[in-house]
Amino acid sequence: MQVAKLMWIVTIIMSLIGAVLGFGGIHLATSAPQEAASAAMGLAFAVIPYCIAKAFTELRSL
Repeated sequence: MQVAKLMWIVTIIMSLIGAVLGFGGIHLATSAPQEAASAAMGLAFAVIPYCIAKAFTELRSL
C-alpha cells in the first residue's frame, strides 16, 4: 500500500474522531473558552492529517 493512500485513510479516520471530539466537547462545555478549545481540537484532528496526506500526494506528482 502506498504511503499517500494510507495517509488518506488516516485522514478519514481522524476526521471522524475530530467530529466526535468537537461536537461532544461543544455539547459538554460550560463556558465559551471550553467551546472554543473543543472546536479547535476537533479541527486540528482533521486538518493536520489532511495537510500531511496532501503533501504526500503532491510529492508523488513531482
